[in-house]
Amino acid sequence: MKIKYSLLDKLNSLTNKEVDFILYVARYQDDYGCIRGMYYRDVCQNADMCKQTFYDTLRSLQAQGIITYSHVNQDYDITILDNDFSYPSAFHEGYINVSRQVFHTRRFHELKAKEKLLLLHFMKITHSGASGSYQIGIGKLYTKYMQLLGVTKRVLRGYLHSLKKFFAIGIKDGKYFISYLRTVFNDRVDTSETDQYMGHLVGVSCRRAKIKEIVPAAVKDVITIMKQYRKEAQENGAGKNIFDIVDECIKASVLGQAKKLNSKFVHKLVRSALGLNWTGQEVEF
Repeated sequence: MKIKYSLLDKLNSLTNKEVDFILYVARYQDDYGCIRGMYYRDVCQNADMCKQTFYDTLRSLQAQGIITYSHVNQDYDITILDNDFSYPSAFHEGYINVSRQVFHTRRFHELKAKEKLLLLHFMKITHSGASGSYQIGIGKLYTKYMQLLGVTKRVLRGYLHSLKKFFAIGIKDGKYFISYLRTVFNDRVDTSETDQYMGHLVGVSCRRAKIKEIVPAAVKDVITIMKQYRKEAQENGAGKNIFDIVDECIKASVLGQAKKLNSKFVHKLVRSALGLNWTGQEVEF
């Protein structure tokens, strides 16, 4: 659920829908920047685009070298390039956390594409310091962001006005002072990043297994199974992570049976895959 600071400059020419697409799919990426099983209907609903725009956006972002993708069954496996967090020093390079509530708000979605991008750049400069503030000479600010975004001074001035909903922006002694509004950026979504990510993976597995009956309580149970057996998967998973094991078990759980997510049966299969005895009581749902 992160976008590296180093990736921001590659996004400066994106359209509004392309920005929304990246911010949405990034919520479900793994440590390598890979998003498994992104379904077009979910993107269209959450990024407010039609089916054709979804396909156009996929192709455009790949042509620009920002993503790669492959079509798998009903959905797409997508990789955000240059957004790898799998190595130890990756997090110290700096990133934007796209799980923040601000990205779910109407006031953010009503911004123009380059206003959204300028907001991301301002998040970078204001969040990098403990004070949450940044100062820069007036002329230097205009020169920097006019060039970065490819806009005129007049247009940039309009962007700054729009972003006052998100940042305190003022001028003093020949400098711009920019501070992020904590009331805007400190709000988090109700569901944790881990639960969002795992819930997405469960949904992908169910869709690929053609499971029609998916009760939210059963999804929650499978998320609990993933959390409980992560350590065992590392030790006994024969090179597979818990997500791959659960994916296989969900598919196996409906072979020759009704297409329904049965979390108790999935739990039994997971334990069997990990070489653990089944008692039926290990996880409290």
